[in-house]
Amino acid sequence: MNRVQIATWSEVPDRVPTAASVEGVDLVIVRRGDEHCVLYGRCLHRGALLADGEIRGDDLICGLHGWDYRIESGVSAYNNSEKLEKFTSEVHRDTLYVDRDEILHWKMMHPQPYSPDVYQGLYKDPHVVIEEPYVMQIHELAARGLTKVGHHGFVAAMGVPRQQLPSWDAINLHYRPLD
Repeated sequence: MNRVQIATWSEVPDRVPTAASVEGVDLVIVRRGDEHCVLYGRCLHRGALLADGEIRGDDLICGLHGWDYRIESGVSAYNNSEKLEKFTSEVHRDTLYVDRDEILHWKMMHPQPYSPDVYQGLYKDPHVVIEEPYVMQIHELAARGLTKVGHHGFVAAMGVPRQQLPSWDAINLHYRPLD
């Protein structure tokens, strides 16, 4: 095992997800008493940092949308085909280690789109879903402003499919001017 230190064990809080990173791969440390677990640190649903979540019983809960993962296996209760990678770890003399080679091998198979060196790089959402088709455009605007879209930008509702929004006629139907 090519060990690399990721935490001082006595400083890892009990039942509080704790962030770590090795070779550009975000990890989450979960301590429960003397037991520890090191998992891939990004939610497979939308890429949020799992260290921003919480522990409920035997589950690690994502702080963004509440997606949950079993701590021991990494399997998601919402979608059993999604599983966080669990990395080999050990505690020796108050130091928590992981296997760097194992993480590098996993990273080769799962390139990371997150970059701490660019604005909002840690919070990039590589998942495009029909309910939120404008996430990438919002990230572009945050990074570059209105330079490529014009003075007023574009207008659209985020997070709601267009067919579920009321039409202009439906809104106008209920409008009554004040006397």
